[in-house]
Amino acid sequence: MINSCVVIGAGNAGRPVARLLNYQGIDVTITDRQKYDDFSTRRQGMLDVLKKEGITLDLGNDNPDISKYDSIFLAPTIPESAPIRKEVENNSLTVIDRTYVSNAVNEIIDMPKIGITGSFGKTTTTTMVTNIFQTAGYKVYQCSSMKWNLVSEAIVDDIVRGEYENCDIAILELPHGTLGLLGEMDLTIGAITNLHPEHLCEFDGSMQKYVDRKACILPASQTLVANVQCGDLLTYKRDDTIYFNFEDHLEKDLDKYTPTYIGSYKDKYSIKIMKDNPIEDTLDLDTIAYYNYENLTAAIAISMTYGISLDDIKRGIDKFTGVGGRMEYLGKFNGIDAYYDASYGDQSVRQALEAIKDENLIILYGNVDSTTVRDKSESGRVIGDYANMVIASGYVEITDTLDMNSAIELLSAIENDDVIKMAVCTMDESAELAIKYAKPGDIIVHLGPGASNSYQQVKDKLIKGLEEGSKRYGKNSS
Repeated sequence: MINSCVVIGAGNAGRPVARLLNYQGIDVTITDRQKYDDFSTRRQGMLDVLKKEGITLDLGNDNPDISKYDSIFLAPTIPESAPIRKEVENNSLTVIDRTYVSNAVNEIIDMPKIGITGSFGKTTTTTMVTNIFQTAGYKVYQCSSMKWNLVSEAIVDDIVRGEYENCDIAILELPHGTLGLLGEMDLTIGAITNLHPEHLCEFDGSMQKYVDRKACILPASQTLVANVQCGDLLTYKRDDTIYFNFEDHLEKDLDKYTPTYIGSYKDKYSIKIMKDNPIEDTLDLDTIAYYNYENLTAAIAISMTYGISLDDIKRGIDKFTGVGGRMEYLGKFNGIDAYYDASYGDQSVRQALEAIKDENLIILYGNVDSTTVRDKSESGRVIGDYANMVIASGYVEITDTLDMNSAIELLSAIENDDVIKMAVCTMDESAELAIKYAKPGDIIVHLGPGASNSYQQVKDKLIKGLEEGSKRYGKNSS
């Protein structure tokens, strides 16, 4: 039995683990080399919550005494060669690991669980599936990055507040960070939207390390649903995988991994279900843009695999109105259409911009770095294929810091010499300048992870800048 625990590291893994253990009645101390004032304002707020709930904060401590505790959690960033790992062995401490944390969540959220991972489209697919299940009469506990960017922290917050109680099913977005902490949860259905070389800067540039992290979902899932594109990369390891496909995959994928659910689009979106008695049906979609049709195909595959009828799926999709920060339409400003999107990697940016690629685009690029250093060169090259003008801002909302070098590095990577490039400090400044230089028929699009990890803050600044630009350079926004 565990009575006390020291959590080493007050970062993205340590905080939710400390809070979960404290919820279980364990005496928890969280320690970190950084002092309280060294953390960003947002992180300080999270630490304040831990302290209020009874967790001891031991900050600014380079050498914590771990002998006072009977268990320990070590942040994943602590290297295997660190002296503290030898101390753990010498003191015979129980190590809190992914298995322990996953089992704890399983026991608390004791209901069927659907987990959705992938490179992009996770949040949209999670939202679609939630709408479908709610329409079918289920009381759904849902958690995605729309609550908090760190989904593991959001799940623990929901546990503490009882958000999951009296629900029939849990539908959970599982980014790679959350899988690293909760990758052994029991999933009735696990789903993979796609696997592309995104976020590789967090895995030493290795696609294999990235795929290995996603592989956590294979043994965790009673039933696995996946995009045919994942076959050679990962899901070939489970020959019982149920595949789906939207029309744009290579023939080699379809030859090796036969999809059960096939989405396509001509004049309307249609879904073909290849079972004992194949059926094909069309959906009248007024609220779903083309770039979400692959997500829709995933949502249909997940829902029908669970047992939801196609009629309930149609009714549920009718209620889908999009996801905030995913090509979210903000309105017209000085007659210019403006959109808000969280994309920043190669594939996700292309998916977001393909539908409007023939328009004149002014792209407002938020700082692509947040708590993680990302590949600015990759981001710059891809947006250079679409943009007429790029205004990059250096401010990082989640850390309250200014990094103009990041903005300049991104702009320097744009290979298209015809693109007009500007670097500014803040998002509201970039939005105001976009209105200044926009011409009739142009489209303004925000890109960058700030639309996910600081959704409301960045949106407020974006709209403020668009409105100020409209006042200064023309008629008011509508």
